[in-house]
Amino acid sequence: MARTGDEPAHARSPLGLRLGLTIAGTVLWAGAAALVLSAGMTAVALVFAAIAVLSALNAAFVVHRMRQGPHFQPGPDVPPYRPVADDPPERVRPPRPPVDERTRVTRYLVLMGICLGLLVLAWGVVRLWSVPLAVGMSMVAMVLPPIAAVVANHGWDRH
Repeated sequence: MARTGDEPAHARSPLGLRLGLTIAGTVLWAGAAALVLSAGMTAVALVFAAIAVLSALNAAFVVHRMRQGPHFQPGPDVPPYRPVADDPPERVRPPRPPVDERTRVTRYLVLMGICLGLLVLAWGVVRLWSVPLAVGMSMVAMVLPPIAAVVANHGWDRH
């Protein structure tokens, strides 16, 4: 697919790939529903069947989009989407000031401290009363390191 230079504004989905994946998902969810139903778990089978139906509806929508053809195409010699304007659009608000290194390190250390605190509390104290709650606290702690990296590095490139 040819790039027009303004993909974030007018991105196009590879509909053939999306249709293939949707059909595969429909078949797999329907098969899983049949398998689970044969095992006697009716409620789970109904959920799987509902997901298969939603996937089939998505496939129908993709086929509809494919039959519509490309949008914004006035003629064969014109690219499918509006070309990028020569003048960049004016920013509505000024960019934020850069984040200094001390603030970034503080954010990271606070979030990682919360992560370690959750782990220590979960397996040092909470497990004595509720192991499922300790596992839940550990799962929350498991998600915090990538969040800490994103939060700490947000704004580093605004110098």
